[in-house]
Amino acid sequence: MAHVLCVGAGLSGAVIARALAEAGHRVTVADARSHVGGNCHTERDAETGVMVHVYGPHIFHTADD
Repeated sequence: MAHVLCVGAGLSGAVIARALAEAGHRVTVADARSHVGGNCHTERDAETGVMVHVYGPHIFHTADD
């Protein structure tokens, strides 16, 4: 099987990397950040224990009202 490089460990990169690995490919994932999940990443606040969305809320602009 092929050796595949997935650039980016955000939601799409992580999903496709897993699918390729499960299909028998050798997969390497590279990302600039130290975590997977991209902009979906959350961390637990050490003082409050609350999960914090590190990269802030996102708005999805659609044509549907």
